[in-house]
Amino acid sequence: MISNMQHTSSRRKVGLIWLILLMAGLGGGAMYFHQNPEQLPDWAAKTGMVRELQSTVVYKWQDAAGNWHISDQKPTENVDYKQDRYSRDTNVLPLPPELQQ
Repeated sequence: MISNMQHTSSRRKVGLIWLILLMAGLGGGAMYFHQNPEQLPDWAAKTGMVRELQSTVVYKWQDAAGNWHISDQKPTENVDYKQDRYSRDTNVLPLPPELQQ
């Protein structure tokens, strides 16, 4: 009887160790892909949650002097602005004046 209880206790410990290892592996993978979303496989990159990781929000508004501003931070509350979502590897900044035609 005592031997059977020790065997069950040992089996639970092994199961708990495997569960901890599995959770650590999943957590490590999630952290890696959160930091490096461009490394995700194609099938995973098409999901909605991953698109959020691979994109950024950009705010664009014009001040009272007519100058345009583009930022990843929202402007003050009294300013009308446009919010766009872009892929992280997209250049959203306008050309410098000397390059504009």
